[in-house]
Amino acid sequence: MMLQISCQLVVFLLCTILLTLSSTDAGPTYECELQKRDDENVCVFRNVMYATNITGVTFKAPAGKIQHVAFEDSSLEHLPKELLSAFPDLRSLSVPNTNLSSVIIPAKLERLYASDNQISRVIVHQTRDSTTMQELMLDSNNLQDVSNLTRLAKLEILNLSGNKDLAIEGTIELGRFKGMNGLRHLLLSDVGAYYFENENDVSLPELELLDLSNNRLLTSSLLVKVFAPLKSLQILRLGHNQLQDLDVKQLTDGNPQLKQIYLEGSHFKCGHQRLIVNHLHTAGVETPVTNRQGRCVLGFEKQDDMCCVAEMTFGSGTPGTQTPKVLPRPSDEEGNRITDRTSISTSTDTVVMVHNKERTTSTVTPPATVPKSNDGKNGATMVTLGNTGWFGVLLVTAIVKLILF
Repeated sequence: MMLQISCQLVVFLLCTILLTLSSTDAGPTYECELQKRDDENVCVFRNVMYATNITGVTFKAPAGKIQHVAFEDSSLEHLPKELLSAFPDLRSLSVPNTNLSSVIIPAKLERLYASDNQISRVIVHQTRDSTTMQELMLDSNNLQDVSNLTRLAKLEILNLSGNKDLAIEGTIELGRFKGMNGLRHLLLSDVGAYYFENENDVSLPELELLDLSNNRLLTSSLLVKVFAPLKSLQILRLGHNQLQDLDVKQLTDGNPQLKQIYLEGSHFKCGHQRLIVNHLHTAGVETPVTNRQGRCVLGFEKQDDMCCVAEMTFGSGTPGTQTPKVLPRPSDEEGNRITDRTSISTSTDTVVMVHNKERTTSTVTPPATVPKSNDGKNGATMVTLGNTGWFGVLLVTAIVKLILF
């Protein structure tokens, strides 16, 4: 009898231990809620906490075949393999602001929204021949290497804005996206770029929108010929860089499909900005402004709803014209050649666009535009170098002598 009781007790203890162990191994279970979003049934997970050391986690859907999944108010170090196993037919996945450090693009996935994370690595489980990806939002992450994204040949929208280390030695080379022939929108805003290059004339034949705003592009480092191979380019965003000049003549000639160009936040002088805008509008290119109510900082003024570098005038000169340069005093030999001249004016031959197709590392400020009167004669204010100045000197000398004597 005692032996039977002992056996039963041992069996009970073993069962208790096994149950305890099984409950310990089992991870948390999360179930999503179906919601209708943009004519799609999206299964939304909330308050999911997933770390690398968590195992046995379960992801469940209420019912039916789920193809669209979203995470809100959640923290994921990486995408759980249990999630991908639970939804093998996943078409779209939304995981913004979930603390991801890496992300997987599984087979069959068409859209991935993974903005505002800490992603430094993208794992692609699609081949160039079998890719289905159409939209990839990876803005505001920590990406540097995006070479494996080129196998996503059917991708139409790629957002890499806000990846501040994306530029290699300050340069964004368009060749990094070679082979992505279906790309229509490429967003590269705020990626720390000083230079934008296209050494091998990569075409990206379907590209309609290119966003290079909020970088550090300089006049001397942006050659508009890099855009010429983009034959379908319609919208170009160059606002909020450090541009003081832009060869818009070469730009419109090389990109006849261009419809809009964003330039607000540049460092154009107001007179030059007016020439640029007038040429673009004449060529049928709009210059939209996103913040028409924005105020200009000191030294800038509003023109065409955009801030530009104010061109200060003194005396009775025409407002808005550039102050003539003060020329050095000529030598005696040079003075003999200009004895009969009483004034010097700025040149009337003004080059509207950038002066050379090949830029140097320094920016040459174009001469001031000289307004013309109705009869076509030069109406610029003259800088007097002759008799008035010498008369003043003689007068002062005479007064000094009178005081001394």
